[in-house]
Amino acid sequence: MITIRDKKDSIIKMKELRLNYFPLDYFEVSNKAGIKKFMEENPSDEYVLRSANKAKGNFFFVKNFEEAEAKLGEFENEVTISVSYNPYKEDIVLVGDIIVHKDFSGETIDLTARTDTEATHRNIYENPKYNLHTSIEDDKLWNIPGISKVMRYISDHELYNVIIEFSVYDCKLGVNKENVVISELRTGY
Repeated sequence: MITIRDKKDSIIKMKELRLNYFPLDYFEVSNKAGIKKFMEENPSDEYVLRSANKAKGNFFFVKNFEEAEAKLGEFENEVTISVSYNPYKEDIVLVGDIIVHKDFSGETIDLTARTDTEATHRNIYENPKYNLHTSIEDDKLWNIPGISKVMRYISDHELYNVIIEFSVYDCKLGVNKENVVISELRTGY
């Protein structure tokens, strides 16, 4: 069973499982050289800085190292940095959180998701297009755009009984160049 305590654990597990994600890593706030090197190795028009150790923590979009350095004081000990998904908003098919509960009695799914270009993992609960607790046999589930790609991804990587923040794009993105991009895995936080 997968256990994730915080965003740092999530990043470690995503890399260990070789999942598809936008380039990301975590750093001590004082490791400015590491953050700068990450940005140099992963050129992008925009990056995301997030609190590494708390849910709904600080979250900033930055364009370059100078902007990132100015925001580091907003974080306690560690910070995560990733390439931003914003340049690919027009390619969104589905953004959401999903957990596939798998046990001896079968599979049930909890899904909250949106399909609009303004959907993010921070706002999907505000006005979700889909908010389901259902069985794997439910036709409503399979009529959701992109859900078959997510379900295949979960099955291929055996990501059962863990909350998955995902995005489905109509083009191949991320470190593995796939349609499904994982943003975070959650269990205990």
